[in-house]
Amino acid sequence: MSEKKFDELHKLYDNSKVGSLVQEICEYYATLDNYEDNSYQDEIEPPEIVESIYLLFCLQSREQILDELSIVQKKYPDLYQSVSGMHNTLLINMDYRLLEKSCGQKIADHAKDTSLEEVLAHADSYARSSQNLSEAVDKFYTWLHSRSK
Repeated sequence: MSEKKFDELHKLYDNSKVGSLVQEICEYYATLDNYEDNSYQDEIEPPEIVESIYLLFCLQSREQILDELSIVQKKYPDLYQSVSGMHNTLLINMDYRLLEKSCGQKIADHAKDTSLEEVLAHADSYARSSQNLSEAVDKFYTWLHSRSK
């Protein structure tokens, strides 16, 4: 990660207008650039699963997340380069249900004996019962790991 991105990420964590989920997403995408030759695959979920989970939870509070990503875009341009694709995906998918189903299906396909409906129900339940979306994502990962192949 470039020194500029690292500095911006540090400043982002001090910005109270940007929630913990967007901070986590920015860190994920910024550090993903550091991995070479897919060396990250032994350490974390496959990128298509992580990105699907992030999108799924961003959709739980889409307008708020879009506002926070706009702050990242304006105040942290180098860091924003890493998340611009995700931001654009959220912006152009006005019918969020199709994006939600697509992300949910990728996750369901990754987990053993898990349906799209179960994925969406758990995402919704955790989003509603958690203090913030980052906590909801953590709960979702715990559930997902209990279902993984």
